[in-house]
Amino acid sequence: MIEKYIDYIDDPNDTYEEYAKKAMNYQFRCIFARPETIILAKKLTQNSDIIIAGAIDFPLGVLTLEEKLEQFRIYAEAGFHEIDYVLNQYHIEKENFDEIYKEMRAIHDFCLAYEIKEKAIVEMCKLDEKAKLKICQIALEIQPAYLKTSTGKSFAGANLNDVKLMKKILGDKVKIKAAGGIKTYDQAKAFIEAGADLIGATAGIQIVEQERSLRKNYQ
Repeated sequence: MIEKYIDYIDDPNDTYEEYAKKAMNYQFRCIFARPETIILAKKLTQNSDIIIAGAIDFPLGVLTLEEKLEQFRIYAEAGFHEIDYVLNQYHIEKENFDEIYKEMRAIHDFCLAYEIKEKAIVEMCKLDEKAKLKICQIALEIQPAYLKTSTGKSFAGANLNDVKLMKKILGDKVKIKAAGGIKTYDQAKAFIEAGADLIGATAGIQIVEQERSLRKNYQ
């Protein structure tokens, strides 16, 4: 049941109601909302197990830590218990790893206090091997709920080798979300087999339909 791995991302051509209806029809694991739409999201997905998640500083990762924590406070007060956020891209590109540690730690501590599962996003495609290792080592020490491969908005998305590296370092201590360019069931399955616990995808419906078609062919 691949849908239970999928954080479903909306089609910009859909209204929010259409987006939520599709998520209900396919019973995806998660959809996204903002503080001003979370009440509507909960209403549209009531009597389901669908998680309503938020996204902070997405996709640019330009907010200061103080600004980011203020956004987390707003989302926490609105009732979010799962949030994807982008690590500060300036500090990553400049390899200011002490600042990245400080950011990830502060946000993780906030999330523990408010019972929020955070998904820390880093654009793995922009990093050399040394930086990838360092980010994973920081995550292993702090143990955010998830480390996510990419926003899906950069020049490249999820990469199987990156997920394998992340899994090798993180083990079962930190879960992994793969996102960016995952459009088929075969791709999603490969990322899960490589170690991903979640798949972020706008092509969620296509992925599920392909799995269903394969199951029918084997019956």
